[in-house]
Amino acid sequence: MGALRTRLLAALAAVLLATWGSSFVVVYLDVLERQGGEVDTMLRSVAEQLLQALPADIATAGRQDRFVLDIETLPSEGKFGALGFQVWEIGNARRLMSSRPAPAHAMAPAFDDGFSDVEVAGVPWRVFALSDAGRRVQVQVGLPQSAMRAEMLRWLGGPTLLAALLLMVGIGVAIWLVVHWSLRPVVRLSDALAERTSLDLTPLPARGLPDEIRPLVTSFNRVLERLDSALQHEREFLGEAAHELRTPLAALLAQAQVLQHAGDGDEAREALDRLVAGIERTSRLAQQLLDAARVDAGGSAARAMDVDLAMIANMVADEFELVALRGGQSIEVDGGPAPVHGDIDDLGILVRNLLDNALRHGGPRTRVRIRTGVEGDGAARVAVLRVEDDGAGIAEGEQTRVFERFYRGGERHAPRTEGVGMGLSLVERVVTAHGGQLCCGAGIDGRGFGVDIRLPLQRRHAAG
Repeated sequence: MGALRTRLLAALAAVLLATWGSSFVVVYLDVLERQGGEVDTMLRSVAEQLLQALPADIATAGRQDRFVLDIETLPSEGKFGALGFQVWEIGNARRLMSSRPAPAHAMAPAFDDGFSDVEVAGVPWRVFALSDAGRRVQVQVGLPQSAMRAEMLRWLGGPTLLAALLLMVGIGVAIWLVVHWSLRPVVRLSDALAERTSLDLTPLPARGLPDEIRPLVTSFNRVLERLDSALQHEREFLGEAAHELRTPLAALLAQAQVLQHAGDGDEAREALDRLVAGIERTSRLAQQLLDAARVDAGGSAARAMDVDLAMIANMVADEFELVALRGGQSIEVDGGPAPVHGDIDDLGILVRNLLDNALRHGGPRTRVRIRTGVEGDGAARVAVLRVEDDGAGIAEGEQTRVFERFYRGGERHAPRTEGVGMGLSLVERVVTAHGGQLCCGAGIDGRGFGVDIRLPLQRRHAAG
């Protein structure tokens, strides 16, 4: 806030100083021009009056003694005190009269009538020369240009500079008050944020804010809403995850106690099988919780690279080959390249959960087929991944719900193969994060269950 206020004050002060300086230059030039005109008028008027006041026998009178001022008499100050005149006899260039400020030499040595700017003894003068009708004598009246500038500075300085300084100070104080008053809503907003608790995500009040700040606060409130929604989802997820973990852990403890007190081998073997199944389910739940945390943490765009879905599908199929053989199932990988730009780890989670879901819930001797490729024409081309099986399938009414977190259909699988209800929800979130589309339906030959995923192609392949 201090930096913003300082920047505003500095910017406004700079603009004000530049404007005042420009105005001063304009006024200075205007006054200089006006003063030059007034000085010329004064010089002409003095010359005319002097010439008319001279006697006709000025040549004779010029040889006589003249009155002189007392030696203690000081010259007048200002431009009138510096004004000098001379009277010259043109025929023989003899000086007949001159005033005390006038130089010893002729101010207009060419004795031409009119205005001229000359330099006499190194001092610039503004001179006006006027001769009588018979061109017997000439009056030369001049004023040093330094006296003209001093008079102008005296007129512009002093009270004028003081008034300008007071005006600048007054305007500066007014600007500071206006900036301080304008930023008060922002200061109140900052204080309100500082007083909030760490989890207080209620929207900030936008009333009374300047129009320039209101859009920022509105956008910030949208971020708070999204953050509050995300935190709410996380709370729900943690609650559901805690519940889901509590149940298998309790079952594991019960099976372990049964195994501990088993009376014969068959009872112990049955308890051990259930214990192993419970451990597998708990391990799967923990893995999927970790995968969910990774996907929800975001950052897939920063980790994205060019990758082929077909390559990922083959790698995951190789991982599940032994699992399929133990269950009398088979995995087929068919199709061509499907180049996409995405996070290879998240895409691996996607394919792994689809394949695990198909094998786990399809039943014995289930066929699982993975297809990859490119579909569409022109700009509508997309990479396609389809995972389908010919197993027990999912009831039509449940197909839209299997992508909900922790939802488990009750009719498709036996307790032994019951899932944790997170696999397909993870698939949906990965697809959404990669800007794709997902739909589900029947599987191989109209039986079982199938999932179609469409993702944007790599840019270099999109228009091909």
